[in-house]
Amino acid sequence: MNMNMNMKHSAWNPTKRNRNIGTEKSGYSQNNKFVVPERWADLKVFWERLVNPVIFPININGHKITMLVEPTRKGYVHASTPQDIIKALELIEQKHLEELEVFVLRQPKKKEEILKPVWGRFIYYADLGKYSGSGIYIEAVKVGYTIKWGNKLTPFYKKELQALELDGHRIDRVKRGYDIHTTPETVRNTQLFRTLPHEIGHAADYLHNSLDPSIEADSESEADYITEVFNSKPGLDKEEYANRYAKEFYVRWYAQGLLPFDRIFEKETLEKQGLNPEWFFY
Repeated sequence: MNMNMNMKHSAWNPTKRNRNIGTEKSGYSQNNKFVVPERWADLKVFWERLVNPVIFPININGHKITMLVEPTRKGYVHASTPQDIIKALELIEQKHLEELEVFVLRQPKKKEEILKPVWGRFIYYADLGKYSGSGIYIEAVKVGYTIKWGNKLTPFYKKELQALELDGHRIDRVKRGYDIHTTPETVRNTQLFRTLPHEIGHAADYLHNSLDPSIEADSESEADYITEVFNSKPGLDKEEYANRYAKEFYVRWYAQGLLPFDRIFEKETLEKQGLNPEWFFY
């Protein structure tokens, strides 16, 4: 969806406000020298600097999304194929699906894995040149990687630990905390059936509690206030909203026998899309 369409106030552009979400301006510390640069000289955020992505369109229930796939480094894999993602997206509510303009399968840099490891992220506005817009990123993962968590877990992370175990990850209790042993199969469970709808949940939260009310506002000042209230909402509240959305999504389609589903690895289809099947092979 073009975020500039149907605006009551032509000067108001929510994409400009939300370009700061997730950067230093939203509160990240600038004191640690060993950091991931939030913005480079070209004003791009680190996740916007894609390296040789393969770009092709996908059509989900009549809605066109641009998919961008970065090649994986040695020892890494994209756990979900584009066909997996298409099948999952076909189950998303249409008005939430239409918030997505891009879907990126990204190879993270080593420093990012150390400082800002994520399964995926929802981007309110990604500047990808011709293919810019709101979208979802899913990260490539190192095969056989072990995630280490300390002993002091918040209630939020205790729930997440339980969810990871349900996804199939083997979790060992060790002296200093928890070792979470991943495989491509268990990562696929996490990213495809939880992370993807979780990130859609962030889009739904933004749509229902910021964008739509702002568009319907009677003045620009009212629109600004609505946006500011949403932006100042605690991050944990946003995460809980997205978690509820993902859980409801899974429960609904599990009851109908549509989730989970087996991996879709079609070598010929991948090659027709210009992709190297080895990026997805395990």
